Amino acid sequence: MTKNSKTGPVDRFLSEYKAGHLDRRAFIQSAMSVGLTAAVAQSLSLAASGHAFAKTTREVEPDSEAYDYIVVGAGSSGGTFAGTLAMQSDARILVLEAGGVDSAPEIHNPRDWALTLDKRYVRHFKTVPQKNVGGRVIDWPRAEVLGGCSSINAMIYCRGNKADYESWAAAGNKDWDYASVLKDYKALEDWQGGANAYRGTGGPLHVTQPAPGRRSAGGAMFIEGAESLGYKETPDFNGAQFEGPAWVNFTIYDGKRQSTAVAFLKPAMETRKNLTVLTEAPVTRLIVEGGRCTGVEYLHAGKPVKVKANSEVIVTAGAVATPWLMMLSGLGPAADLRKLGIPVVADLPGVGQNLQDHVLGAGVNYEAKAPLAPSFYNASEVYMWSKSDSSLKHPDIATLYLDIPFATPDLPFTVKNGYSILCGVMQPQSRGSIRLASADPRVDPLIDPNYLGTDQDFKALKAGMDLAREIGASAAFSSLRSREILPGPAADKAAYQDFLRRSVWTYFHPTSTCRMGTDDMAVVDETLRVKGVKGLRIADVSVLPHITTGNTNAPAILVGWRAAKLLRQQG
Repeated sequence: MTKNSKTGPVDRFLSEYKAGHLDRRAFIQSAMSVGLTAAVAQSLSLAASGHAFAKTTREVEPDSEAYDYIVVGAGSSGGTFAGTLAMQSDARILVLEAGGVDSAPEIHNPRDWALTLDKRYVRHFKTVPQKNVGGRVIDWPRAEVLGGCSSINAMIYCRGNKADYESWAAAGNKDWDYASVLKDYKALEDWQGGANAYRGTGGPLHVTQPAPGRRSAGGAMFIEGAESLGYKETPDFNGAQFEGPAWVNFTIYDGKRQSTAVAFLKPAMETRKNLTVLTEAPVTRLIVEGGRCTGVEYLHAGKPVKVKANSEVIVTAGAVATPWLMMLSGLGPAADLRKLGIPVVADLPGVGQNLQDHVLGAGVNYEAKAPLAPSFYNASEVYMWSKSDSSLKHPDIATLYLDIPFATPDLPFTVKNGYSILCGVMQPQSRGSIRLASADPRVDPLIDPNYLGTDQDFKALKAGMDLAREIGASAAFSSLRSREILPGPAADKAAYQDFLRRSVWTYFHPTSTCRMGTDDMAVVDETLRVKGVKGLRIADVSVLPHITTGNTNAPAILVGWRAAKLLRQQG
């Protein structure tokens, strides 16, 4: 930090942060400011502490030996897959992670999750201009760190609705029905509430709920307000009842984040000798010879190196980077590849298509009568799933309470003490794409989520925002609410519709760009094998036939867990 910064905004931020009375909107704004968070983290000496349990390519020589399996990406799915397979087999496994280690304390402290949006842990992609939300370009941060998005997210653990999985099975993925995946969810988790028909104990991943006596007062008001409108509280949205307000499930245990690096990778690296994890090792190409993926090319300390896989390569880089890598390697829509001069290895027209992301409506904001007590957890302890239209069979929207103000940069406002109620379109009908902008792996892909590409998505967004305002205006919040700031009670129909479109933001949940299925646009089969290429699988949320109704980290972990089981079964 420079001398001038000693009296600048960084030090003011630090003093307020350490004193525990930082304005909550300032906290979020500062955390999402790349330059400021880097300086804050440096000043707090966050990056230099903690225990790193992987090897950086800057400090070790390339390994010339072949591995049984090469895993591309150590994120939510990849960390689960590699750690599980290493613990339960003798296969030699190499994990290549583009990002760094997860040693910084702000990663592990649930209250500091917003600080993890720093450029040290995140690659900030941008969408193409979104025509249905005013031509806005939206920031799409994707994690580059051990644990991936499970190391930077808000730690909500939601499987989604039973109907999500039944629809996957109906589309030809018979082993992905709800009863089948439920067995795996129960096996991988350690649920604080004890084992029952829906929940498991004894697994590697600790899953908890906010503890009585430490729960957000505003969260309790939200549930009371929802109940006053006729909704019934559900004790566990991963249990028998999905719909209704609920205290969330967390990947938080003993006051710390349960990322997949913590729950799956680290135990394997500490107890097994068959797992090698390299950080700062971006993969630039899949090597396919004679119709078989034989290895990968990656950057070792910035220099290209090839490494061989005796059995398979498993790509777990996520819904953006997985199709990007596939296309750079000649696996994708043939016509698009030829235009960029990329030799076609396999014509897979579905690669990069079918992109889906939950639409975050951010957001309805209120001024509070007094400062809110800091959250013991992540400031987001209560969710509610409901239907945008009573004629629907299943919930398609979510409403959630935050102990902090939160809105898109396009909806500026100033408030000293505040909170927000956001909404999400959880079954979007719009479909987008990931396409190559260049054959150069240094050039970001073209990301088009096509937000609000259908009238139904806009209707669902409006229904969710209307419900958020209705709950926020209920008597339950009378002791806390001073006034509604956004969109404001004076907003007319035109202003409200403008507010809705300006509130649209990524929910950080992209999926389905290399989807599983049996039709011509499917990229992998139900065993996650890439069609037309031997020795190659994809095991991340890009394979989901369609997005789940809930937050997508739990399905990401599920896919990694199931992939490890598939490989163990094949011997």
